[in-house]
Amino acid sequence: MDSFPSEFADLLNKRGQRLIADPPRLDVFRTKRATPIVVFDDLIDDRVARRCIELLDRAMYPVIRRMETPIPREWIASMKKNYSDSLRKTVRVKTATLNSRKSQALDAARGIGLAQMMRSESFHEFAEAVVGKPVERGTGGRQVICYEQGDYSGPHNDHHPESPGSRNGFVDLHIMFSNDAVRSQQLVYEERGFLSASHDVNGRSGIAVYRLPFWHYTTPLVGRAGREAEARRWLLLGSFDFDPPPEKPMW
Repeated sequence: MDSFPSEFADLLNKRGQRLIADPPRLDVFRTKRATPIVVFDDLIDDRVARRCIELLDRAMYPVIRRMETPIPREWIASMKKNYSDSLRKTVRVKTATLNSRKSQALDAARGIGLAQMMRSESFHEFAEAVVGKPVERGTGGRQVICYEQGDYSGPHNDHHPESPGSRNGFVDLHIMFSNDAVRSQQLVYEERGFLSASHDVNGRSGIAVYRLPFWHYTTPLVGRAGREAEARRWLLLGSFDFDPPPEKPMW
């Protein structure tokens, strides 16, 4: 495996390919008040996941850049009333988007077939198979994220009320890979009004599908003792608007 396959389906094992061919009817995307997220841990074989990590380390790690949004101290100093505190999204990761034709990261992603795979028909079909609704082709965001020791994404809901295509709901597809040095990281999300549900995302590979918006965050990555500097969790992110966009909010 010298590059990512041109079709996302070819990255998947037989179970993953069956999911596209015979879409399930998942209750979390149909039941009221259920948080519309599902995480699959066994759709990419270990040897394939290891090779994906090698490709990302070689081609993408040199071109991703640190993104940090710390907590400003003035958010505390400016408070005038007890319990009036508020926290916007804070984050610390390394990342690059693949949305600009002049992007150095896009050139690197093309060189290993990643950009092509994330525009493939089966990449869209997978999202559709899970959420049970069609998504737009040829548009949507693509991003590569790398979590290292202590990196995290703070609580946020990904609501885009100013975007006509996304304001009533959209889909995120996360393809995840962790190396042997990662010990733990949790995806935490709301369940019936509380941030009380979580999922381990430190496995060799995983695929998560969200129908946003809803509240969620990712805990700081923890590396194994003595190997903290090596620990990396890769996240390949595709975002899709529904086709057609929903006329009413989907939450």
